[in-house]
Amino acid sequence: MESALCYEGLVRLVEGPTQYEGRLEVYKSGRWGTVCDDGLNNKLSVVVCRSLGLSWKTSVAYGNAKYGEGSGPIWLDNVNCSGSETSITECIHNGWGSHNCHHNEDVSIKCLPPFEGLVRLVGGPTQYEGRLEVYKSGRWGTVCDDILNNSLSVVVCRSLGLPWKTSEAYGNAKYGEGSGPILLDNVNCSGSETSITECIHIGWGSHDCGHSEDVSINCLPYETLRLVGGSNRYEGRLEILTQRGWGEWGTICDNHLNDKLAVVACRSLGLPSNTPEAYGGALYGQGSGPVVWQGIKCNGSESRITSCMLIGLESINGSKQCTHDHDVSINCLPTRVTAVRLYGGENELEGRLEVYKQGRWGTVCDADLNDNLAVVVCRSLGLSWKTSEAYGNAAYGEGSGPIWWNNVICSGSETSIKECKHMGWGLRYCRHSKDVSINCLPSNEILVRLVGEPTQYEGRLEVYKFGRWGTVCDDDLNNNLSVVVCRSLGLPWKTSEAYGNAVYGEGSGPIWLDNVNCFGSETSITECKHNGWGSHDCDHSKDVSINCLPPDENAVQLIGGVTDNEGRLQVYKFGRWRSVCFNELDDKLSAVVCRSLDLPW
Repeated sequence: MESALCYEGLVRLVEGPTQYEGRLEVYKSGRWGTVCDDGLNNKLSVVVCRSLGLSWKTSVAYGNAKYGEGSGPIWLDNVNCSGSETSITECIHNGWGSHNCHHNEDVSIKCLPPFEGLVRLVGGPTQYEGRLEVYKSGRWGTVCDDILNNSLSVVVCRSLGLPWKTSEAYGNAKYGEGSGPILLDNVNCSGSETSITECIHIGWGSHDCGHSEDVSINCLPYETLRLVGGSNRYEGRLEILTQRGWGEWGTICDNHLNDKLAVVACRSLGLPSNTPEAYGGALYGQGSGPVVWQGIKCNGSESRITSCMLIGLESINGSKQCTHDHDVSINCLPTRVTAVRLYGGENELEGRLEVYKQGRWGTVCDADLNDNLAVVVCRSLGLSWKTSEAYGNAAYGEGSGPIWWNNVICSGSETSIKECKHMGWGLRYCRHSKDVSINCLPSNEILVRLVGEPTQYEGRLEVYKFGRWGTVCDDDLNNNLSVVVCRSLGLPWKTSEAYGNAVYGEGSGPIWLDNVNCFGSETSITECKHNGWGSHDCDHSKDVSINCLPPDENAVQLIGGVTDNEGRLQVYKFGRWRSVCFNELDDKLSAVVCRSLDLPW
């Protein structure tokens, strides 16, 4: 058999009784390997036989190593083809080298012999291009390039199920000289024919050529990828020329996105691929064609995007199909400096964290947040960082631009936020209510106050943070909190009490703290353990209140009267002043109350 260029995804049939059948092997990373039979059906044989230039309409795919077990790697498993693909690499699969099989499950394929007038492309670097050969009388032969034009490539590519709108035909044996008969010459097609046999020619085997004039065809002469909507040729929405619509440009969804896709895409486009970036969320605008793939997983070593693991629109796990607001974008030559700023704070040391990208300021989501992020940001800004803090839940207000990053994980040693790990640019899995804020030099003095009651010793507990007074939630509440608060206020604390359920009224600002756990020895509420500033699962009906100097149990008072000698009777019970109800009342009660209050009785 004639030697051919090996490219990623090239297929062959080996160890069969004829050249039309055998064990299926695929070329990848310099090695031929087999395919496992999990999920096998005849749509795989259709794709394989057609790509080999063989008759495919009644082809069959077999499992259980019908034509013998292979000995190389098992490259593919759970291969799911629709039958319209031009290469096995376009079918859905587990990923290169990912399988749970042995060679006794190797796939075999049986195609039919080619029919008269069948065409194939051989000797090219991809399945889309090569020397044109035609099958006639049991032999493959070539076509001479006299009066050649692109109408011939249109007919050939369309008959092969390949893109044809931009196809080109070349003379002078561009993809090497053939060795068989020269079967056709002066081929004249209109472009509407369904087969090369319908085109005008001077007769089978009639020619005045040598193989140096063999015709070659490229069905996809231009890049299968393009970048659209960017400010220069290095950036834009990633689009791929797809079979759907016979050459329509489609987009890719941002599921499983990382920069390795950008490496493969930029390299295949002939653009710089050392430090490219991939973005989700339709950063360069939404496409209008089909969404070709739900997602894509690349390892960065692939030579073509179709060699990556493709997740098709027919989602295997039943997830919803993607829409254009998740279109992938690529920048092959991004600016290496990622600007950050703190916005909305009272000074330059604090505020909502914003990152500048592609001409826009955007925010960061607080998933997996810790203070290492604050250390990196503050140090990169030339600010104090040793005691810096990172806050979630939009502590300095919600942003309005894109949410650039989520799940940012820093070790604290990075020189820039760009060096921290994250899920990828522009992925929309967050809301602005979760925006990250940073304080590079948080004050050691945290103000607290008691509001809502007539005395200085009691009231709703409020804490001042980020320029705003906020409340504390009563989860895990005990009197150790009141001890710390009252002592920090310089008030009596030994018999202080903490109450939940907003006994002194509900607040209206933010809820700053929850699950506050104090030992009682702390000098400030900030030394107590808590969920983090702004992190809670409460509403204001659970606001904490404090009484630093509660009366003795069963103490009485008169309120609401014109003078101190009269008023409504209240008794201090269970941490609160409570009204008293009596079914039978006499003057003995008033005498006891007035005497206990040192009033005339």
